[in-house]
Amino acid sequence: MEKRIFIAIVISVALLWIWAALAPRIFPELAKPKVAPPKPAAITRTTPVAPVKPSAPAIAAAPEPVAPLSAGEVVTTKVERPDLFTATFSNRGAQLISFKLAKYIDKSGQPVELVKARPMSRSDFPFAIETQNASLTEKLNTALYAISTREDRGATVIEYQYAGDGISATKTFRIGSEYSFDFSVTVSPVVPYRVIIGPGLRTLGPEERDNKIIVTGSGVVQREGSFDVLSREKGDRLRVFDRVDFIGIEDNYFLSILRPVKGGAGILRRVELPNGGKEVRRELYAGVNAAPDGTVAGNAFFGPKETKLLDRYGLASALQFGMFGIIARFLLDVLVWINRATKNYGFAIIVLTIIIKIVLYPLQHKSIVSMKKMQKLQPKMEAIKNRYKKARTDADQRQKMNVEMMKLYQQEGINPMSGCFPILLQLPILWGFYGLLSRAIELRGAHFLWWIKDLSDKDPYYVTPLLMTITMFIQTWITPTTGDPAQRRVFLIMPLVFGFIFKDMPSGLVLYWLVQNILTIAQQMIMNRWWKDHPAELQTA
Repeated sequence: MEKRIFIAIVISVALLWIWAALAPRIFPELAKPKVAPPKPAAITRTTPVAPVKPSAPAIAAAPEPVAPLSAGEVVTTKVERPDLFTATFSNRGAQLISFKLAKYIDKSGQPVELVKARPMSRSDFPFAIETQNASLTEKLNTALYAISTREDRGATVIEYQYAGDGISATKTFRIGSEYSFDFSVTVSPVVPYRVIIGPGLRTLGPEERDNKIIVTGSGVVQREGSFDVLSREKGDRLRVFDRVDFIGIEDNYFLSILRPVKGGAGILRRVELPNGGKEVRRELYAGVNAAPDGTVAGNAFFGPKETKLLDRYGLASALQFGMFGIIARFLLDVLVWINRATKNYGFAIIVLTIIIKIVLYPLQHKSIVSMKKMQKLQPKMEAIKNRYKKARTDADQRQKMNVEMMKLYQQEGINPMSGCFPILLQLPILWGFYGLLSRAIELRGAHFLWWIKDLSDKDPYYVTPLLMTITMFIQTWITPTTGDPAQRRVFLIMPLVFGFIFKDMPSGLVLYWLVQNILTIAQQMIMNRWWKDHPAELQTA
């Protein structure tokens, strides 16, 4: 019987996985939001910075006479959207040197900075140009571009221009009041080049670096509607993709992508950067090759992976909630709705757990009744086993014993598989909760009570995992079993196994399982009392 139960669980989980993988997306792309009038850009002048040697490989472009055009000093331009972000551009290479998010803070209380902090001596900030010629790459990424800014229909437009030594480049950025902004890059005369962003995404604090849940710096690419996540640790050093919808870098909560309207192939390249001492860290950067006329133009997104926001921009595929992503998305929507009333995601999780318990109650009740009946049937089952003592070594006897067992179940009106269904239903919900708690930015930094400052992070003092283990042990102890001593011992060990696994899980997930255990204990105690007064319910056929 135990083998049949195990096979049923494997088949059921496989069917659920296939269903989740093939189910169509149920949240279509919405229209792009209107742009609100922005605050004018602030311009700051600083001292010039010396150019550095690049690391790009190389083919030189033949210079042509071009009228010189450049600036005499470094000029940084800040575009502030107080409720969303502060973007800082530099005319040194005409690059984005900082992008801070106003609504999101790190563990130290500072705004999350999606463009990684790095020395200004480096020239690989977002929107750098990479060519096949090392000296040309250096020139275009360290030159001081002439700059002009203006306000146009509610957006800040920044235009950078450089010309010299037979080459000219123009970069234009149009920043509105959303995380998404337009860009255009043109190099003349035409040479093979690409526009890049990266390497990597944001700088992690010590707590996040040690967090097993945070996965940062992965490459993302979507081609003809097919979305892929590519590890920075695996795969080829250079990967090229034709006709990308978008390409960029992500972590659990944030996204940085280029969505070309005009351009060639997209690329993801892995680089090794110093990480202190002899260590190196691997990072990915993304890029889009220029079109045949020497232009790369499109839309860039630097921002949080807010569910509704990515829906609005057609980037919903970047919401990777795991194998049961549709269930996770549904649970997240319900949690957000409940949180409007509770104003606390911890209490929202408790309310949602109670709702799930009520919905699953009929099946769980049937499961407990079935297990109780199986317990009463145990003497008859043992009598059958005693008649087939060689069943473990004799296949013929084992088959006869199983046939006789099934006849007994049919005579008594018992389905031995009914006890598995509530567990099978709980697994997708549990995985869905894990997916949303480890990747839904809506719950990042969500405070619950006292020591639990972040429901997406582990319990720092392991209080909730300990309580979960204790309640799971109590639940196992009072739940009826078939009477098999070996099975009973396995069930009593399971709480320790789950406690060890859950100690590093998001505290919100542990809270969900803890509340489930408490409700199941209450349900079992009520039913045990009910059966004393209504024993007829447990009568077999």
